[in-house]
Amino acid sequence: MWLALCLYNPLLTEFPESCVVVHAVTGQVRRLEKCHAGSILTEREKQVLRLIDQGMMSKTIAEQLSISVNTVSRHRQEILKKLRVSNSIEACRVARELDLF
Repeated sequence: MWLALCLYNPLLTEFPESCVVVHAVTGQVRRLEKCHAGSILTEREKQVLRLIDQGMMSKTIAEQLSISVNTVSRHRQEILKKLRVSNSIEACRVARELDLF
């Protein structure tokens, strides 16, 4: 995909697909293939995010997964970067929307 534009206001035309690209000049409609949201995060990152969603602190997550607190912090940073959010609450919300849990 070269360019994507998200429109949050209602369109004048109804489209049967939820993910389409419309060429602004020609009006040509191109349906997008279904993306695989499940591959955004690694299994370990999903595991950490599930525990964050349950309200666990990094120290508790580290103890439960038998990893260091620094590793948990690194996973948190990667999750935020990959989901393009600024905090763990947003990350959990986006993960639920993408069915990553």
